[in-house]
Amino acid sequence: MVDYHISTVFEALHPIENYLRIQDNTLRGDLASMDLATKENLENLVKVGEELLKKPVTKVNLGTGLYEPYHHTTNEMALKEFAAILHKEKYV
Repeated sequence: MVDYHISTVFEALHPIENYLRIQDNTLRGDLASMDLATKENLENLVKVGEELLKKPVTKVNLGTGLYEPYHHTTNEMALKEFAAILHKEKYV
């Protein structure tokens, strides 16, 4: 729901390219627990993050509420591009 509302705001007020959200909606069990900070669970979360970087970027379609591929790039590449934009903004 947060992604849908923020996407709406960015589409209306800012370039939609300025919004990037990477999340995994499939976490279950220990991986979804906010309080389980065991070494094993943290290592598993790192693996989930590494796998998320390899996945394609998706954006919520405001008409359907479904996620669709966006810009045919991976989350890793999108993060690098976003970091470059932020780096340039720092000097403006």
